[in-house]
Amino acid sequence: MNESQFRDELCEFLRRSINNYSIEPNKSILYNLIVDPDGQLQPTNYKTPTRGQYAFQTDILISNDKVPLVVIETKYGGFSTHDILTYSTKAIKHKEVYPYLRYGFIVGGQNTIDRKFFIHNVGFDFAIVLENLNDDLDKTSNIIKNQIKSAEMMSKVLTYRLPKIYVSNVVIE
Repeated sequence: MNESQFRDELCEFLRRSINNYSIEPNKSILYNLIVDPDGQLQPTNYKTPTRGQYAFQTDILISNDKVPLVVIETKYGGFSTHDILTYSTKAIKHKEVYPYLRYGFIVGGQNTIDRKFFIHNVGFDFAIVLENLNDDLDKTSNIIKNQIKSAEMMSKVLTYRLPKIYVSNVVIE
């Protein structure tokens, strides 16, 4: 299996296990919005982001009918320090435009998350390793569903004043 096959199979699994959301591979989302000297918002087509027009392409995008909620970057057979630095920075840039966005990293064909992930990560909200696509799919589905819920809750927090919320960052095995 290669990375694109892994991504496509993961995407299909997520579509079967998560309802009422759009789950698409290779979608672009904005990393920057600019008000130009004429007072116009750039890019002008901000509702349909295009790679190279202030937008980066993502491996898997989960969105509702209006906005992106969860991005998943995928790798298969391992990853490098450069991968973590690059995609973690992309996550930060995307969150500047979508501050409620949850950003994850799923690695296939590997049974542990390498230490380099924890040393170099600054932008990812979650990481999952799947030795094969039959491993821990219920747990993976639950993690992604919780990330969607977190994104929706953060969107509400940023829009409305909520009386009480709890925020947690946990590591599970």
